[in-house]
Amino acid sequence: MQLDSGASFLRRVGLEEVLCVCLLAFFAMQGAIPGIAPNQANEMTDTAATGLMKAGGIGSQILANLAICTLAALHLRRLRRFAFALQWTAAIAVLAVCSALWSQDAITTARRSIPFALAMTFGLYLASRFQIRQQLEIVTVTMVLAASASIVLAVFLPSIGLEASSGHFGNWQGIFTQKNACGRAMVFATAALLAMGRMRVAQVGCLFLFLFVLAMSGSRGAWMIEGILLMSYGAIRITKRFAASTRILLVCGTLVAVTAAIVIAWMNFPALAQILGRDPTLTGRTGIWQQIWIAILKHPLLGYGFAGFWQGMKGESYHVILALRFVLFHAHNGFLEIWLELGAIGLFLFVLSYVRAWRKLWSILHFKGAESTSWMFFVLLLVALYDVDENTLLTFNGLFWVLYVAAVVNIEIMALEQRQARYRRNYRSSEVNSVPAHVMV
Repeated sequence: MQLDSGASFLRRVGLEEVLCVCLLAFFAMQGAIPGIAPNQANEMTDTAATGLMKAGGIGSQILANLAICTLAALHLRRLRRFAFALQWTAAIAVLAVCSALWSQDAITTARRSIPFALAMTFGLYLASRFQIRQQLEIVTVTMVLAASASIVLAVFLPSIGLEASSGHFGNWQGIFTQKNACGRAMVFATAALLAMGRMRVAQVGCLFLFLFVLAMSGSRGAWMIEGILLMSYGAIRITKRFAASTRILLVCGTLVAVTAAIVIAWMNFPALAQILGRDPTLTGRTGIWQQIWIAILKHPLLGYGFAGFWQGMKGESYHVILALRFVLFHAHNGFLEIWLELGAIGLFLFVLSYVRAWRKLWSILHFKGAESTSWMFFVLLLVALYDVDENTLLTFNGLFWVLYVAAVVNIEIMALEQRQARYRRNYRSSEVNSVPAHVMV
């Protein structure tokens, strides 16, 4: 009873939504709050973290964990009811926590895998507590605040708001760890805005805000993915005009065309990279992937433990850094990173969850149409696109994992509602057919 009254109080005063916005902002920044929390590889300021920053980082992490635990406790009954919708994502989180048993850095794995599991809980809470429209509003408000704060930092505190790494100086990173993270956040912000449907004046203003910050980030990868996102949105708007059967054919044709385009681009990648002004080796990524594969083959089944591989000049990461002659902190490929940390078992669990989500979404698409499923479609698409040359899904305190879990839960809930509606329709039809003819007359 006390928990129920606590949840009612949060709803009345609107603190629940505010808390969700704060948590999403925390995950969008990967926990690296400017001027407070230390960040990955000190990318934001290019300086070593102070003791005060480390204390602030630990404190912010504790506050985020406590906030998620509080929301989960207040809605424990709801989370139990919809826990089925986690499907294979729950198995991924459990494997991450258990990987501390064989990790080459058990303390780091334990310390980071528990917040990873809590982030999954937060994703379940978001999808089960709020309607999809409300989820989109929360994400949009979060990103408006993040984009506005990024402008302020870039203009008035350039030592924090501008990229400090060599070769990218002057690009906007805002409140994020670096320019690519800023670009990713704005792409997701655009996706949430487009998924809300009809554009009004306020939405158009938000769209220009997101596109402006995206442009100033200088993240070419984000620009390309934003282009794919906008084309996908246009395709969804077009397919709305057609019948369900025609819509399915159009989607199939689009998938075939996209697959063919990817194959052609791969076969002619050196020439395409030159046109785009990119290095044919993807700025050294192909060499990184070769060394990562060598490391994977040493522990192919279970991996090195969640967040347990990249230890700088210690452990197995030393051999990768020695071969490449520069320091790095992730595999620059989300799928290889999953294999590296959680082994073939972890990658298999992710593939199961991802394929199941698309299969369920396909059925819902035929039943409800493209507009009602566009947000989940965008999330699944962006997860695949971004994890080709970046590690986003398994990132500690990362936004991708939270939104991916929420999208999977949304899909499972919608699929359940579809089955129930179909059952009720068939049940009513069978009742009508069972009534004798003279009674119907």
